[in-house]
Amino acid sequence: MDLNNQLMPARARMAPADVAGLFKPKSIAVVGASANPERFSGKIIPSLLRQGYGGAIYPVNPGRGNIGGLACYPDLAAVPGDVDCVVYALAAEHIGAVLDQCRDKRVRLMVVSSAGFAERGDAQGVAMQESMLARARAAGVRVLGPNCIGFINMVSRVCVSSAAAASWPDIPQGGIGLVSQSGGLGLATILYSALEDGISFSHIVTTGNEADLDTIDIARYLIADAATDVVAMTVEAVRDKAAFFGALQEAKAAGKPVVVLKSGRTELGKTMAASHTGALAGSAAVFEAVCAQYGAICANDVDDFYQIAAMLAKLRRAGKLGTFANPGAHCAALSISGGHIGLFADHASLAGLAFPAFSGRTQAAIARELGFEGNFQNPLDTTARTIGDDGFWGRCASVLLDDAAIEVVVPIITVARTYEAAIRDFIDIAQKSGKIVVVVWAGGDFEGEGRRLLMQSNVPVFRTPARAAAAIRALDSYCRGRGRGSPQAAAHAPDASLAQARLLLQEYAAAGRSALTERESKHILHLVGFPVTRELSAESAEQAVAAARSIGYPVALKGEHPQILHKTELGLVFLGLEEPAAVSQAFAQAMAGMSRAAPGPGKVLVQEMADSGTELILGVTSDPEFGPVVVLGLGGIFVEILRDVSMRVAPFDQDEAMGMIDGLRGGRLLQGVRGQAAVDRGELARLLLRLSLFAHVNADLIREIDVNPLVLDKRNKGLLALDALIVLKQAGAAAPGLQLELAE
Repeated sequence: MDLNNQLMPARARMAPADVAGLFKPKSIAVVGASANPERFSGKIIPSLLRQGYGGAIYPVNPGRGNIGGLACYPDLAAVPGDVDCVVYALAAEHIGAVLDQCRDKRVRLMVVSSAGFAERGDAQGVAMQESMLARARAAGVRVLGPNCIGFINMVSRVCVSSAAAASWPDIPQGGIGLVSQSGGLGLATILYSALEDGISFSHIVTTGNEADLDTIDIARYLIADAATDVVAMTVEAVRDKAAFFGALQEAKAAGKPVVVLKSGRTELGKTMAASHTGALAGSAAVFEAVCAQYGAICANDVDDFYQIAAMLAKLRRAGKLGTFANPGAHCAALSISGGHIGLFADHASLAGLAFPAFSGRTQAAIARELGFEGNFQNPLDTTARTIGDDGFWGRCASVLLDDAAIEVVVPIITVARTYEAAIRDFIDIAQKSGKIVVVVWAGGDFEGEGRRLLMQSNVPVFRTPARAAAAIRALDSYCRGRGRGSPQAAAHAPDASLAQARLLLQEYAAAGRSALTERESKHILHLVGFPVTRELSAESAEQAVAAARSIGYPVALKGEHPQILHKTELGLVFLGLEEPAAVSQAFAQAMAGMSRAAPGPGKVLVQEMADSGTELILGVTSDPEFGPVVVLGLGGIFVEILRDVSMRVAPFDQDEAMGMIDGLRGGRLLQGVRGQAAVDRGELARLLLRLSLFAHVNADLIREIDVNPLVLDKRNKGLLALDALIVLKQAGAAAPGLQLELAE
């Protein structure tokens, strides 16, 4: 598969409304049904009945007369009338005969719970899956799976699953639509854990091997589904980058948050990184950057996955998701426990949340409601003096919500005989206010209906300060992302200079080159629009001295050899040379060092010395799933130790380029500190955009690009590339059919 997906034909996909029809069957046949409820194939019919399915159920088992009071049929052909959905629970090798019968029964969906197909990892398993899919298409049947444990549509009360978690009695309908490649995650751990926390779903669909229907098909169906407020996705691999991006953009347009739990993030980028940029862009970081770029929330584990989804579903239902642009910067919290206030403040600060100081009016109102004076800080410790006054919780929360600087209020309750009165106040206040109330219940109670009321309300609730802080950070990320346009909407068409640069890359690739020298790399980047140092190559000491004289002292001298990517480690870089003798000596040392390190002749590069200020690193790496990714970081300790970088998938627009700059934790250095000149943010954004487009149109050729360092030259106050490296993909990998359409 092409790593950028740009050469692959787009897959034809069903319209979301047509996919939705597959998951509302009026009749279901279970082929291979068992009367033993402990067997995998014996759990499907009990689950259907337990969750209130109202359609016809047909067990198919030639060895039984009936199962669970339902008449059994020897094969699918013997079932009376048409069948909307078939659940296949027999051995893989028998599926062909059943599919042949599906045509006559006008089956629309087959759920293949059986294993033994491509997941086996051998040629036979792959062949069986391909044969199954071909026969399904011939019969007009769509396939969910194989190797999946089914689906639940709680809106229509259809529970086609053998999962043990489906034994939960009368599963309620919720607002989260979940699609999971992993059945063990989706219909086991996530479902059970969420139900324990009072969180439920509109749909859960597991996709297994995704021979036919895949995560994107289901996600698009959930985005269009009126009963679904939030789309939750567990993803093992993104097989169709363009469709993944498209689904995220559809969700954004529909005003539906997407929360993603990705497994295997650290296993995706195992290719060796030849450049500094490649080493910085780990797969986990790339995936998180993709989610941020396209407005999705990337969760880290099961609990924050479904809890964040539940919070966003409640707030969407309450009409509060599109209200605020940056709610994480406008938080307040209150509790009678100073320890809980301190713990929440710690986690919130680490999550990047901010607590504005209370206004004088708010200070006075707090004193009035608490009945004592004080220098009230945000977050607010009301102290134990309020114990016994159940009404103070609601009164104080209302005061904080009235502060113009506050958008999110977090009451932190602990353990009491009952919190019902306070919770009723929280729910009432949240309904009347346009602002957001998030409850942290770090404990419990012994009487009353508080927990049930809170779970059924539109007020999010969390068990710990850490979970609440992470969720509010996710809310803030979603709200900020809503204000951005389409990430690729303003990507410009390639121009003549980009076409010329591509021709050079194709020539190097055709010559079998795996990497370009610094001089070659900088020449191409200069065509793209990067300012680079003045430099000349030399093959003798006399030529090096003449080059230095032409450029003007002081100069830098660097060894240049097509097989040596990293010069500094081999002692091939000489800086601040101020007279001819120093240049001659550096030339001799460089030539000797190259002859020891690699066969064949080398040259030297004589280069102007920049008066360097702020240092940056700029580059591109090719991610196995998402193609070219542009990386920006501050140089020195910020990259080496703090790994302070931001990333975007190419191509992207001006807003995303500025977002990359703003996303650097040490970004204040770009504004100029301690006498340093400020970096021109507009110029830096321009270079990011040019690099993004260059990487995008050459995704078939480029493996990595490293511009390190890109410095602020104090002499002209502009950015300057001091060194660069372009690493190519396998020689000859350029696609001959890829043509650039030049802008006018």
